[in-house]
Amino acid sequence: MTPKETYIKVGKIHAEVCNKTKPLVIAGISILELTKKIESFIQEYPEVSLSFPVNIQLNNEVHYTALIDDKRMISNGDLIKVDIGLHIDGYIADGAFTVSLNKDYDEMVEFTDKALKEALKDLRPGMKISVIGERLDEIMKDSKYKIIRNLMGHQLDQWELHSRKSVIVHNHSSDNELETGEAFAVEIFITDGLGMIKSSQNAYIYALAKNLSPIRDQRVRNSYKTIFDKRKYFPFSERYVLEHLKISRLDFFGLKKSGNIVEYPLLLELPHSKIAQFEDVIYVDEDKVIITTKP
Repeated sequence: MTPKETYIKVGKIHAEVCNKTKPLVIAGISILELTKKIESFIQEYPEVSLSFPVNIQLNNEVHYTALIDDKRMISNGDLIKVDIGLHIDGYIADGAFTVSLNKDYDEMVEFTDKALKEALKDLRPGMKISVIGERLDEIMKDSKYKIIRNLMGHQLDQWELHSRKSVIVHNHSSDNELETGEAFAVEIFITDGLGMIKSSQNAYIYALAKNLSPIRDQRVRNSYKTIFDKRKYFPFSERYVLEHLKISRLDFFGLKKSGNIVEYPLLLELPHSKIAQFEDVIYVDEDKVIITTKP
């Protein structure tokens, strides 16, 4: 398959996985159980793998993935963001949706969904990427909500989740264009909080560092190689390392201590605030822009 065909195929599968997932996002299910159900849906497609751990993120948090013994439950009143990344041969579908179990936030979720759709409407090859930010500024102008300005979309390349170009979610000066053959994950986070997100001291998502530091311990070297063979530089969770790769906690700790692991911290808005997230992938074809995750 060509890159275009692969982006379209993995995007279609991504949409199918999301459609199967949405009815399961209910009060009383644990984050771990929901995550495992999503992973089981993905396993129905043997050509597909995760490009990052399934993110189930409650209320004011971003970048949370289930722990190996996770006891957290989804409750009435929660806003649940489900962010799923898939790939075929390194070509990525990255998309997210939000489910409201709090009627006070149904409007914010609907607004966020509509805002992303409006921002992606009628894009064309050669158009400046900054048009997306300009459109979002216009959409947010009279809103009672805020867009989180320090989170943004990103270009996708084969085996690369965050490539050269960014998709800034507000008006800014840039000459970067939508060029034929490029793909982008365009995501927005809208909140009733501050509109800026901060890193916490906790991290649950990791990736291998690209600049390798010396590793003296042979077991730790083997752990690095085992992860690289399966994940390249795609992110992964501790649960994946312990359960699926059967690497011991001690060896994984040694790998982290060696400086060869990048940590992605849990991100937090103001306490008691809520965040809604929606995300789609666009592929720049010769004469149009295709939303691959909305077949």
